[in-house]
Amino acid sequence: MDKRTKLMLTAKKLFSKHGFYGTATARIAKEAGVSNGILFHYFSTKDKLIEAMYFDVKDRIFHYSLGQIYKDATLKESFYTLWLAAVEWNLENPEDFDFMLQFENSPFYSLEIEKSHKYVQMTMELAEQGIEQGEFKFVSPLILVQVVAGLVDTTVKFLRQNEDLQQDTEYKNKLFEIVWDAIKK
Repeated sequence: MDKRTKLMLTAKKLFSKHGFYGTATARIAKEAGVSNGILFHYFSTKDKLIEAMYFDVKDRIFHYSLGQIYKDATLKESFYTLWLAAVEWNLENPEDFDFMLQFENSPFYSLEIEKSHKYVQMTMELAEQGIEQGEFKFVSPLILVQVVAGLVDTTVKFLRQNEDLQQDTEYKNKLFEIVWDAIKK
């Protein structure tokens, strides 16, 4: 494992236990087995480390989701596929999910960072398509994407507490209908 990846994995574990502000960069470097200089070689500040971790997680979700999408899907099928891929990915990667919750509820998060990622851009394009076709409520595409993202988070939290339902496709379909009802016209 390269040093950059080791630093991000170590930081994720420490941030999970102690929060962003309760975790010193010196502690991250020490527990990753590198010097402070190496940490700052890869990430000029703790803020840059946290931002890099955010983009790393978003990139992995994006690539996972792309593998689930098929070309001739309806709008509903496309949203279902993205929603389900996000739910399943987050269930399979609980540390990343916890990091994203912490990030999205911290001062490090901004709409500019959110909107700059290709995963969000892809989802926003789908939301714009739904609005243009008259299938979705006539609101900002960004709010539709954030509503769906919030319902992904809620679903993942619920399924983490109810492990017996994690493999229940019929139940997941019912949960998606709640999502669909929230955004459809």
